[in-house]
Parts: sequence; structure tokens; C-alpha cells
Amino acid sequence: MEVNVKIDTSAFDHASAELQRQLPYAGSVALNNVAFRIRGEERSAMGRVFVNPVKLTLNSVLIDKATKRSGRAKVYIRDHATKGTPPSKYLAPAVLGIDRNVKRFERALRYAGLLPEGMYAVHGEGAKLNKHGNISGGTYTKILSQVRASRDPTQNATNSKRSKAKRGITKGYFVGKIEGTLGVWQRVGYKRRRSVRPILIFVKKKPDYRKRFPFFRIAEGIARKYIPIELEKAMDRALATAKRR
Repeated sequence: MEVNVKIDTSAFDHASAELQRQLPYAGSVALNNVAFRIRGEERSAMGRVFVNPVKLTLNSVLIDKATKRSGRAKVYIRDHATKGTPPSKYLAPAVLGIDRNVKRFERALRYAGLLPEGMYAVHGEGAKLNKHGNISGGTYTKILSQVRASRDPTQNATNSKRSKAKRGITKGYFVGKIEGTLGVWQRVGYKRRRSVRPILIFVKKKPDYRKRFPFFRIAEGIARKYIPIELEKAMDRALATAKRR
């Protein structure tokens, strides 16, 4: 996802020779000033649209600066990450209004034979979410570790844990169907007060997201408004500098 910011130079076709000479430099300055305006507004919009966005998201809007030769600046969403999913992929549904991608956690569940083909995992009522509205990575790791062994939950357990399991007081996560709902459940409580709560629910319909982050509209609106203003300022400075030489 990217926006290329350019300047229409046709208005300068009949300009003076001095203006023609200064145009490439002034144009690059103007384009870069506009690109940084766009980046700032995109970041502000993320704070309004998303609930407590993580730093990777807030810092995901990058700039390739314009030069006198290139004549364009590029504003885009980061398409790589040191680890995890690149912002360009997980933000695509909110920008483009498309179905979300299959998550790594879902792929791991499928590989383990626990998530049926064609089904997806969504948050259940019992899920504990962090300030960003997500289940933490540590919790996902713990869930995967436990549900992979859920077919024989005591195979690697100590004698004490096996005894607790036989008495029906084992806690932890497991994949199962309860009252017709398939998903990841967590055992809570002890003995007669024991219960389960839904952490992730498996659904057949692929989750989709409405278009709610107007990345392109923000960029295009700022470009239309500020390119003429920034270009005029940059040309004035360039001409004033040239006269002092």
C-alpha cells in the first residue's frame, strides 16, 4: 500500500529560465514537506481509528524522499517486520476492506489437526485482551502448548498432576465442543465449582473487516491542499537563495 506524490510541472512550461532551473530543487523540497505532513496525519488517524495501536503500527508509515532527479516522494506502509506479520498485511483489511489473512496461530492449530479446514478463530467472551484489544503472544504460545497435548493431557504429567486430573481439577486450555460450540476453552475453578470459559471460538465464515482506515484519502487530500502551498514557499526560498549567490 503506497501513495506516490508528484507535482504537475506543466504550469511552468513558459516560466523564466531562472524558475526552470530552480524547479527541480524546489519541487523536491515541496514534495518532501508534503510527504512528512501525510505521515504525521496518517499516524494521528491510526490513534483515532485503532484502540491503543502498538508502536509497530504507529511507526509503520514510511517515506521514500524525493530528489531533484526522481521528482516524486513515496509514502507507504511498512511491508516487512523483524518477526511477526508485517503491518502492510495486518492493516490491509482496515485499509482495503478485505477479508483478513489467516493468522499464524490458526495455521498452527490446523497443522496440529485441531482447527478444521475452512474455519477461523475469533475471540470468545472469556478471552483476556491486552490494552491493544488482542490476546497476548505469550497467551497464544501457552494455548498452543496445552491444546497440542490435550488429546492426552497427562501423558507428560507428574504423578501429582495425574492424580489431580483423575479427580477432575486440572486447569488449562483445550479444544472441544461445548453446547454445540467448537473452540478453545479454559478450565477454571475446582471440584464442584469447576467450569469452563470460551477463549477462542471457531467459525466457518472468514472474518472480514470494514474499510475504516482511510489511508489513501488522507494522503490524497493533504497532497491536493499542500503541494501548491509548499511549492510556492520552496520556489520563493530557492529564488531568494539564488539571488544572494
